Amino acid sequence: MKSSARNQLAGTVTHIEHSNGSCLVTLASAGGIEIHAQISSFSLKRLKLSVGSPVIAMIKAASVVLATDLAPMTLSAENCLNGTVKRVEQGAVNNVVTLDINNEINLCATITLYSSETLALEPDLPATAVFNANQVMLGVLI
Repeated sequence: MKSSARNQLAGTVTHIEHSNGSCLVTLASAGGIEIHAQISSFSLKRLKLSVGSPVIAMIKAASVVLATDLAPMTLSAENCLNGTVKRVEQGAVNNVVTLDINNEINLCATITLYSSETLALEPDLPATAVFNANQVMLGVLI
């Protein structure tokens, strides 16, 4: 499967919660990391998803927000993954920041130069990747 999404995480569906035509799908990725995706009931049926199904979670780097100090704040975003900055690729307008999550997966975020400077992002510093479940696209191999 080819996709333009920088973040593609393989996992297995561990839970499905149905609610008014949509579903919150939880999957376990490498190292036991949980990712939550919100999809329609139609998509759930079309993909033939059930607990135990293998899936690929795709998250565009522009949908990932980075934070360096959330405590004591709690966010409404379903996905908050703690990691360490692995690298910062400097761009003319945006930077691409790669986080190492749990020594298992890399997650990329595209953020503005201003945000990158304000957060003082550098390799080996802790950061949290934040994204909503409705920004996660699920795919299955056929």
